[in-house]
Amino acid sequence: MGGGSLSEYERIAHSKITRKFRSAGQQLLFSRGRRGEVSDANGVPYIDFVMGYGPVIIGHADAQFNEILCGYLGNGVMLPGYTTFHQEYLDRLLGERPGDRGAFFKTASEAVTAAFRLAAMRTGRLGVIRSGYVGWHDAQIADSLKWHEPLHSPLRDKLRYTDGMRGVGDSEPVANWVDLRLESLAELLERHRGRLGCFVFDAYLASFTTADVLRQAVAMCREAGLLTVFDETKTGGRISALGYDHDNTLGSDLIVIGKALANGAPLSILAGDADLLALAEKARLSGTFSKEMIAVYAALATRDILEKPVGDSPDGWTEIGRIGTRVAAAFTAGAADAGVEALVGARPVLGGGMFELVYHDVGLLGDKERRESLLAELAGVGILLLEGHPSFVCLAHRDIDWGDLRDRVRQAFEAWSAPAEAGRG
Repeated sequence: MGGGSLSEYERIAHSKITRKFRSAGQQLLFSRGRRGEVSDANGVPYIDFVMGYGPVIIGHADAQFNEILCGYLGNGVMLPGYTTFHQEYLDRLLGERPGDRGAFFKTASEAVTAAFRLAAMRTGRLGVIRSGYVGWHDAQIADSLKWHEPLHSPLRDKLRYTDGMRGVGDSEPVANWVDLRLESLAELLERHRGRLGCFVFDAYLASFTTADVLRQAVAMCREAGLLTVFDETKTGGRISALGYDHDNTLGSDLIVIGKALANGAPLSILAGDADLLALAEKARLSGTFSKEMIAVYAALATRDILEKPVGDSPDGWTEIGRIGTRVAAAFTAGAADAGVEALVGARPVLGGGMFELVYHDVGLLGDKERRESLLAELAGVGILLLEGHPSFVCLAHRDIDWGDLRDRVRQAFEAWSAPAEAGRG
């Protein structure tokens, strides 16, 4: 047993990402969010491009969202089974997929695990081909890469998470489709022939390839007898109402939609053909809180807002894409103002619902300490975003002072580049 008292920061078992949120060398704890900003425990405000890692899509403490949500609460929080509110939400979510049904989960990791089980029941095989980060449960993450790194980053390819993981043995192989080439996918299918039951792809990686390649990948896996799963945790409900697979008619058997569905409330949906989802009861794809109602109320409120026109955009999803594209342009312009455009910029991801930093310098790709120091400089000027992972925008960011954002970014890049310039001097 450990001795001594824990500080307020140490009592929480932080994740690797939350430990990165620092300013002036201190771990940040947050006390409030409002629209597109958050405040730390000392009341210091930050423009928030983390958005809870993606679930917040309208904004923090949005008045309209809160009003709609509170209006639902008089119906109760937990009834004996699923409710008319669950039914209404699926009708609205899957209206363009009339043959599909959905299963409710709190997290996308649960939903992907459920997809693995359905695939094993359908095919009789436990092996998996995965591409991208598809959850934290054992077979989703064991022996995997650093999937959010750029394709050519030297930090990407080392296999991680090898301790204490179950379900990755020879009889149930988990193979990584790394380079997104159809030739290497065919090689994996042949190498593990007869043992693979599921192919799962993280939609974020679609930004590194084309829809045509992914259609062929889905077809190849289906021909080899695998159930195909498109993990839209980051993208479904953010880049569009249903996400990349639906918009590009990839034809995956199952899609996982999560994060941005309920403006921060925990909700994920596993959707697919009604006959396939009929296995859910036999597969025991449920838990006590699968039928909890607050998240579904929040999801209905979120759709009420996003389905309506926003400014010149026909709906909230289109507007969010425009916002993310403009944010990425502001970061790129700020880098140019600071004279570091040869080193770093930013790009919108999959239409702008997300954006990410882009490193043009090969040395920077492999310099983890240098890259993370940029996060600290950005926090120092009141900007929070993710590094080595896409960052996120919300509807409330349409009210950003764009000149102020560009100026803050410039200040952060100047401070970040100053040590390197001094070293060269």
